[in-house]
Amino acid sequence: MGALKNFFAKIKGVKNIELYIALGLAITVLAAVLLGGAAHKTENSSADDSYIAQMEHKICSVVEKIEGCGKVSVAISYASNEEKVYAFETETTKNGDVVKQTSNIVSVRGEPLVSTVLPPKILGVVVVAQGADNAVTRYKIVNVVTTLLDVQVKDVQVLTYKS
Repeated sequence: MGALKNFFAKIKGVKNIELYIALGLAITVLAAVLLGGAAHKTENSSADDSYIAQMEHKICSVVEKIEGCGKVSVAISYASNEEKVYAFETETTKNGDVVKQTSNIVSVRGEPLVSTVLPPKILGVVVVAQGADNAVTRYKIVNVVTTLLDVQVKDVQVLTYKS
């Protein structure tokens, strides 16, 4: 019990103890916010990686079925996370000749209602395929990729598998 009294006596003797306590609490809150944000970012990144992996697999599956193609590998680079589009409700009020429209985000149980989730933006695609040295086969591969991913031809590179 004496040690506890000595400890509190020493604390009372420290100048600006309130400042140190406030600083410690601020650091704790900041760390919690930053670490919480990092966990959320990792979760989004994981969902994006899963979407990209599915698309890579889908392209491989389709390209391997093209006549003249053999073994296929696909890599997709992307820039941003998925984008959420929220539901809005618009309220129109008329006061004489003045019409006023107000839009508010629809929420369910305090959470905004997501109407659409847009996939991450794809920057480029690299396809390595056996048989890609043939111009017709290469053309077909580029068409498959641009159709499935809605990217431009300039964003697709098709290379031949090494022998």
